[in-house]
Amino acid sequence: MTTYPAGFILTARRVGWLALWLSVLPAGRAGDAARPATTAAYDYAEPKLLTGTLYEIGSHQQKVLYTFRRIAVPSGTVVHVERQFYRTNGLLAAVDKVVYKSNRLVFYQMQDFQARVSGAVRIAPDPEHPARQQIFISYGPGLIPPPGYAQNLPPDTVFDDTVYPFMLAHWNELMRGNTVNFRFVSFEWERTFAFHFVKTAEFVQQGRTVEQIRMAPDSLLIGELVDPLIFIVEKASPHHVLSYIGRTTPRIQRGSSWKYLDAETVFHYPPDATVNDTNDAKNGNL
Repeated sequence: MTTYPAGFILTARRVGWLALWLSVLPAGRAGDAARPATTAAYDYAEPKLLTGTLYEIGSHQQKVLYTFRRIAVPSGTVVHVERQFYRTNGLLAAVDKVVYKSNRLVFYQMQDFQARVSGAVRIAPDPEHPARQQIFISYGPGLIPPPGYAQNLPPDTVFDDTVYPFMLAHWNELMRGNTVNFRFVSFEWERTFAFHFVKTAEFVQQGRTVEQIRMAPDSLLIGELVDPLIFIVEKASPHHVLSYIGRTTPRIQRGSSWKYLDAETVFHYPPDATVNDTNDAKNGNL
């Protein structure tokens, strides 16, 4: 099993958003069949531990800014995930807490301990139309996010921790050169934005063939505010995301304020890391 970006929930100047699993476009029509972007074939409980390093872009992986850990703890049909970002002095800078139930996202919370802001995403059935799902997105100052308000959940909605599973589910489409569309959650705007994946290159890196996948907003206006994210993914199964360049969850201090950070995130896989790359996961629609 492979993994997901270190974090990028979309802001006015970031995909975050990216991580980063991330508007002038509509958030979704009332009649849409609501479904988060997940797949029953994907196991969010694996790997139990994944680590990474966030480097300053252009430093040739010499200047470390943060380190990353993703910890997954299954309990029956529920999986609790923590995505932790640490400063170089070992202090916790930010944390994402995610809950999946029956392999679907039900709750996600971000806390930035440096900038002292937080956000949350909750997905629940519409009480008036139980077949539909609603999404609650909230963001604000302090470490306890506000409750948010109900919106229709657009199809193929993605956030930081589900970016990779969505990419994997559409792997064959990407390899054929197709554009894959989805919507990405924005905390600060408390809505979703239209984004897409597209394969932009294939080359050899450290002796193995890799694919370069670009994630960018559909809107030209949003494109002026948000730089694309560039993922380097191994071509061979299990299609590990080796690294990505783009927005991350923790911010960087500039003077007396905390600014959004673009970084090069490199993932470190355990020796026995495997990916659920069944045909359903690789070819199915989320």
